[in-house]
Amino acid sequence: MSLHSAEPSSEQDCIGVWYLSWQTHTAVPEGCNTGLAFSGWADIGKALSDSEAIYDQLPGTKFITIGGGNQDGAFTAGVLESLNLSIAEGELQAYSGIAYDIEEGDSGLADLFAESFKIAKAQGFTVMVTISHSAPYGIPDAASLMQRILTDQNVDYISPQLYTTGREPQNDYQTIAGVDWTLYAQTNAKIVPSIADAALYPDAQAYFLKHGITLSGFIEWNQE
Repeated sequence: MSLHSAEPSSEQDCIGVWYLSWQTHTAVPEGCNTGLAFSGWADIGKALSDSEAIYDQLPGTKFITIGGGNQDGAFTAGVLESLNLSIAEGELQAYSGIAYDIEEGDSGLADLFAESFKIAKAQGFTVMVTISHSAPYGIPDAASLMQRILTDQNVDYISPQLYTTGREPQNDYQTIAGVDWTLYAQTNAKIVPSIADAALYPDAQAYFLKHGITLSGFIEWNQE
């Protein structure tokens, strides 16, 4: 349980929404109980500053997202060390959870990510990892990194993004770096895919069930 505010209970699915820091939102999925503040920054100071504008709009359990799908969101050893210091010093205390949006970055960061997850959990945060499809597309050792993430006991949620642009009319189940969806069955973390629209959740449930995975909710990207 987070020290900051209650997260969805073990019996309750996570119904979340991505909130972009640079635009106004008008709708959330029915039953929404989780809001992710997304700025696209890996730099913790910039992520906090940009996310402040939408903080009051975030529904339910509030997550701050660190990282993103371009060079501004790329992870390095320095980024993770800075993030860990910010967590330890209480700079993220307004939020209940931290969502690591791991898409681009350097190789060799598995130990630093594991340390960061551990520090975040020790400070009472709920830990989420979200990745582009089945694995980060812009990290050279993505396959081995995902193996570590999938077996990390400090990761509460894993959210594979089942889209590229977020405007797809159907879920995109492509795999990356040889990380097959069957590998997700080994994790103790709850699988809550990010999907373009809430209406696509039943299809995701059926698809993952074929791989022995029962989903625990979803996070909607739809920005319409």
